Formats: sequence, structure tokens, C-alpha cells
Amino acid sequence: MRIEDRRKPIMNYELRIMKYSIKKYSLLLLIVTISFISNGQSNAVKDSLAAANQSYKTAKYQDAIWKYQFVIGQGFEASELYFNLGNAFYKSGNITYAILNYERAKKLAPNDGDIRYNLDLARTQIIDNVVSLPEPGFQRWVKQFISSQSMNFWGAFSLITFFIFLFLFGLFLLSRTFRTKQLSFWFSVAAISISAITFTFGSTLKSKLVNHNSAVITDRSVRVKSSPSETGTELFIVHEGVTVQLTDQLGEWVNVSLPDGNKGWVKESAMVRI
Repeated sequence: MRIEDRRKPIMNYELRIMKYSIKKYSLLLLIVTISFISNGQSNAVKDSLAAANQSYKTAKYQDAIWKYQFVIGQGFEASELYFNLGNAFYKSGNITYAILNYERAKKLAPNDGDIRYNLDLARTQIIDNVVSLPEPGFQRWVKQFISSQSMNFWGAFSLITFFIFLFLFGLFLLSRTFRTKQLSFWFSVAAISISAITFTFGSTLKSKLVNHNSAVITDRSVRVKSSPSETGTELFIVHEGVTVQLTDQLGEWVNVSLPDGNKGWVKESAMVRI
């Protein structure tokens, strides 16, 4: 449900961010409660989360940040948690770390419109306005289709269609009529193909979660080099808050690719991985 028109002044945007964060508190608290009761964990984590939510609602944003980070440090991750942490950073004026946590939330819930909206809003407040290169329509559609469901969904779908394949292939082997053999064979081919494709979809999403191949620049400004060395030619300067893709690493140097296609080497200490 949209609370406010996106075309309203920027001061109304901030109110919307807070409202969406509060909207997700009860769901997040339920997730954490179930998770930690089932694992026999200490109530300290649940208490910290409740306290963080209360600190946020009373505008004690730094206190909320510390408590949300404590929950994350105990090994718990959820898109709602990173979303709320990003909101706390945003309200405290730390736009760079707001972007970082919105990106982490987006990684866990790529189709969440609230996360994407707040991320886009935060990006309007950084120095560099990096315009992404246009992506081919079919490639963009495939990415959107894969991200439309969770990794678990694609894994379950792949498993179900694989069992259907086994049934149909067994029918093909045991059937005595030509018509039944023909139908069961082609349907089994379709089932195993769908199983393989959806398995690939699930693996793609898992790879995005497991591999930290993107980062947010956290240094105020970074000189991007043509080679992994201080003596390399300076190509351009990038400022904090920009999200980059990591394509290679050599020691303390990382080769980064910006959404606009620019590439170069920067020190890993200048960024935080998503």
C-alpha cells in the first residue's frame, strides 16, 4: 500500500521511509522470535531487536543502529532487518551506510518495492549520479523472471519436476503401447528440461547470495587506477555511496566496474562488500 505520492516534496519522502520501517516491525519481530526459540538462542537478541525498534520510533537513531548491528552480529539476517538498519542510517544522516544496508536488503528480497524505492531515494543524495548502461530487453526480462521467485521456490520446483520426469520415464519403459510410450517420452523430456532450467535459476540466486561480488564505496573519494598500483594512471574519481561490481582482485587491489561501464582498480579498504 502506497502511503504518499512519490511526486511530493523531499521532506515527505523521509516520513514515508519511517512509516514503512514501522510497518515491518511486527513481521521482523515474529521472524526473529520463531527463529531463535527454535534454535534455543538467548532472549538477548529478541530484546535487542525490540529495543532497537523502540529507539528508532523515539528518534534515537544511533542507538537503534547499534542494536540492529548487534542482532546481525549474532548471525541473523533478514531483508526487514537490513531495511530498518538502512532507515536508521538514513535518518541519522549517514547516506552511504544507508545505501549499503538497502543493497543488502535488496539482495535478500530483490522484488521488494519499498526497498528499491528507498535505495533509489538515497542514491539521489550522493555526489556521483552514475547512469546505468541500457540492458538488452530480453536479458533484463530473464533477470526479472528469475528474481520473481525465491531460491527455495526454484529448488522445490526443480525437485518436483524431476520426480515427474522419473515417473514419466518409468512409464515409458514399462508401457506396452506405442502411443503411451510416445507421449510419456516427450513429456519426460519436457519435465527434465524444466527441472534443469529451474535448477539453474535457483543456483543463480544462490550464487548472488553467497558470492559477495558487489560493494559500496565508503571512502569520501577514491582515485580509480588503470592498474593495481599506486603508480597506475588515474582514470577517474568515484565518491562514497556508489555501488560497484567486483570483477577481479590482486592483493589489496580490486578491479571494479561501475553501472555506467567505467572500470578500474581501487584498494579494497575503500569499500564495504554487500
